[in-house]
Amino acid sequence: MKQLANYSITLFLTALISLTGCITTVAQSGDFSDYDFRYHTYDETVTMLNELAEEYPQLVELYSIGKTATGQREMWMIEITNKDTGPASQKPGAYFDGNQHDNEVMGGEVATFLPYYFLSQYGEDEEITRLLDSRVLYILPLANPDGAEAYITGEVDWDPMDIDNADRLYGPGENGDDGPEDLDGDGEILKMRVENPDGDWKTYDADPRIMVRREEGDSTGTFYDLYDEGIDNDDDGEINNDPPHTRFITNRNYPGHWSSDDGQYRGAGDYPLDELNSRNIVEFIVHRPNIAMIESYHTTSGVHLRPFSARPTEDLPRKDLQDYTAILGMGTEITTYPQASIYHEFTTIDPDLTPEEQPGTRHGVFVDWGYLHHGIFSTTTELWTMEDFVNEVGWGEIPRDKPLFAIPGRYRRPDVQAKVLQWLDEHEGDPKLSGQKYVDWKTYEHPSLGEVELGGFTKYWLRNPPPGPYFKKVAVDQAEFAKRRGLLTPLVKIRDVEVERKGQNTWSVRAQIVNEGYLDTSMEQARFIGRAKPVELSLDSGNSDEHSTHEFPFLRGTRGSGFESFYYGEWEVEAPAGKEVTIKLWSKKGGEDEMSVVLK
Repeated sequence: MKQLANYSITLFLTALISLTGCITTVAQSGDFSDYDFRYHTYDETVTMLNELAEEYPQLVELYSIGKTATGQREMWMIEITNKDTGPASQKPGAYFDGNQHDNEVMGGEVATFLPYYFLSQYGEDEEITRLLDSRVLYILPLANPDGAEAYITGEVDWDPMDIDNADRLYGPGENGDDGPEDLDGDGEILKMRVENPDGDWKTYDADPRIMVRREEGDSTGTFYDLYDEGIDNDDDGEINNDPPHTRFITNRNYPGHWSSDDGQYRGAGDYPLDELNSRNIVEFIVHRPNIAMIESYHTTSGVHLRPFSARPTEDLPRKDLQDYTAILGMGTEITTYPQASIYHEFTTIDPDLTPEEQPGTRHGVFVDWGYLHHGIFSTTTELWTMEDFVNEVGWGEIPRDKPLFAIPGRYRRPDVQAKVLQWLDEHEGDPKLSGQKYVDWKTYEHPSLGEVELGGFTKYWLRNPPPGPYFKKVAVDQAEFAKRRGLLTPLVKIRDVEVERKGQNTWSVRAQIVNEGYLDTSMEQARFIGRAKPVELSLDSGNSDEHSTHEFPFLRGTRGSGFESFYYGEWEVEAPAGKEVTIKLWSKKGGEDEMSVVLK
């Protein structure tokens, strides 16, 4: 039978550890000189994962979690843990993914670097060794492999109409065969501008390289039509009007806050999880209840984001908000990225409207689902930022009001882009840029439009960093934070078992247990929605029906304070001397442990 334990808690001072975390900083042991910090195709990424699986068989399992939406590729998951210390299912898990959006390819590259980072330093870096011995990492480098491949290579290798939901994605009678292409063979798909007195675009006064929307009433000056570089592939008289759909995960198709209460505002798709890629991810996580932490890498803005996306901060339970603030603060120390609420700092809020009425909120977001529905510590990191470059040349009179990090509110603004161009002008030819830059407008003879101009930012600059040193810094910083946060997951342990003889064949067995991790064995949100499971402490003497299982609502984490909370369970055992009994400890998010003792 099970009973709620009348447990006592002893606070024990084990060490004075910095409030910023219970992890002692270990110097970086590798320079990663043999890692190629550039953008990889799907085949290159899969080859790297297979090579790691072959090189580290005792630490790695590599498997597909399903086909992608196009059916062309597998979604490869790499599972990393020391198999000698127990199966993955019995350890606390941390999940990482990248490239949920097709063009946010740096997210995929960080998630691809993580396995190499952890495996290449196992046995050398004390923290990484401890992490892989005690926890399991689930890493999905490419959540949208088809979209990432199209962005990196500029090519689409699937039939647009031969995919799930083709009619919804393309519309009846459309087949996605008129997308942009590299006309002049320079390896970049830039912007294309064509003079037109009725055009919707004009040059920016402060820097004519930048294009801005024509304002109502503008009647003097030169106006343009603006396109992505390309031609009219389907001869319908329009350029790039039917590009192939590549956003097979929109990060708006998850069940969390998918719709406002009245249904006026909602996420992507006809219903939550009608996108195959997002469904594969959700099914994977649901079937691994040991996952205690989720991180999804996106770009751009250089910020660590926490839930909610569609609700204000005051809706988060107080203790969970404190944990988010503390842990993402550790991330700031490592990556320099600030932390922010998606709703408050990443969204334009109308103060006169309720949260339900806000038209700018994001619905159906992955981290909302992970935290809201399952009580998992879930975050998103937006990688890469122009902030440092503009800081270097100075913001001048540019206002820096909220939303500070939202892309439409910052990096698409012409005044900010003018500052970025100033920085690029001052660093022209710098090898750290790997040839990435702003291409000044140049004339080109278009097959149907006649003389046009091509120009704009190259692929790896505004949204994703250039290959090389900038790329490496982003990847290594994020890997360092991934290491630290992985060690913050709950970890339950049996510290001691005492046996006291009460009679000739009667014994008292008392176990002391603890949660060594930073976080509690369940978040407050998980307890609030009923997703948390009590921690179970049981005794097996060969006839387990004789003994009760003690249940603890949750075990407190250390919070980096240096204090541990001790919990106890006690049993009366009838058995002869010399009998071995086993104490077993189970936690949904904190793993499992057991200890055997001989009655004597």
